[in-house]
This record gives sequence, C-alpha cells and structure tokens, in this order.
Amino acid sequence: MKQSIVSSASGLVSLLTTAMMALLVVLSSDRALAAEIVVQNDSVAVPGAGTPLPAFVQNERAAAWLTAPVAGDIIGVQVLWDSQFGTNFPSQELGIDIFAGGVFPSPGAPLATIVAPVLSDLTINEYRHLDPPTDLVALQVPVTAGQVFVVSLEFLNQSAGNPIASGVEFDGDGCQANTNSVFAIPGGWTDACSAGVVGDFAIRAIIRPVPEPGSLLLAGVGLVGLCGCGRVGRK
Repeated sequence: MKQSIVSSASGLVSLLTTAMMALLVVLSSDRALAAEIVVQNDSVAVPGAGTPLPAFVQNERAAAWLTAPVAGDIIGVQVLWDSQFGTNFPSQELGIDIFAGGVFPSPGAPLATIVAPVLSDLTINEYRHLDPPTDLVALQVPVTAGQVFVVSLEFLNQSAGNPIASGVEFDGDGCQANTNSVFAIPGGWTDACSAGVVGDFAIRAIIRPVPEPGSLLLAGVGLVGLCGCGRVGRK
C-alpha cells in the first residue's frame, strides 16, 4: 500500500513536470507566432502613393505619435521614403528613435534607438534590429494596450532647399491633430500640422501581441486536465 502511494506521487510529479514543460512551450510559441500588427496614422497605400517631404536639415526630425491597440512588443518600424522621381541613391540618416508618449508635441523618455538606418526610394523601409545592417540586436520594446509612443526619424542629410531630394512620405487626406510632430532647428519640437505639413507621416510601428492572461490560464488548465494531474487513484 505504501509503495503504491509513493508510486502514485512519483507519477503525479512526473505528469506535473511534463505539463509545465508543455505549457512553457505553448507560451513561448504563442509569443513568437502571434500575428503582427502594423500601427500607423497614415493612409499611404503603397510606396510612392504619398508625397515626399524634402524640407529638413541635419539633426531635425519627423515623428509619428502612435497608439498601441494591444499589449505586446514593438519589434519593428517602417518608414516610407521617396523623392520626386523615385530614383535617388539610398540615404543613410542618423537614427530612428522610439520614445514614450510625452506632452504633445514633445516626446517623453527614449526607449530604443535604431542607429544609422539606410532608406531607399519607393520602399517600405523596415527595421527590426537596433544595429543595421549587422542585425545582431533585435528591437523589442514592450507596450500596453492604449499606450502612446512616438517613432522619430532624425536626419543626417539636408534636404531643405532641394526639391528633388528624398524625404519621408506623408498622405494626402489631411494632417490629424496630435499625431505628427517635427523637431525644428531653431524651434525645437513643434506640431507638424501647424508647421505646414498637410498630411500624416508614413512612419509606422510593428507590434507583436502577447497572449492575454485569460488565455494563458485556460492553456494551463487544459494541459493539467489532459495529463490527468487532478486525479490520483485510490486503493
């Protein structure tokens, strides 16, 4: 009888261990494979459908204020870039910063920086690492549902005064309030709409949702039920 109890307990521990390992696999798979969401204010359908804005000098910035629709991780950013003829050479700029939402038009604390991105005309330039082109450090910034954050492109190359220079695209259906800002020299952070930008910047973020707590609990209960961990035979 004693041996039977010990054997049952040992089997229960083994089943619990197996169930927990399986649950960890499920959770890691859910986080890795959850459908990605592109968060954007602009309505530019394809590269080139918007209007490029060659109006910046070195160290100025164009920024999009975005709101996370779900809890998850920012794992990428996108910038639509073009020129009047769409044939300019790729342009290396200073960086792309992700900031916490501050008091518009000034962003809050910096959260991540993509260093020296290269942007090409007529392209959705997408970055998923902080160190292109080596791509050794993945971009991952956690956000909560409803959180406001800012994605800002800082310029290295002057485009102001050159109408055929490349620039970030904006859409053609109006500049939405509190969603676009520019860092001007002089002047600092300014509402892009007030500065004369007539559309929303095509600067976007890619968010990978994380599993909801309720779905995690259901997954755990289901695995425990499948392994029979809640039943210990009596003799």
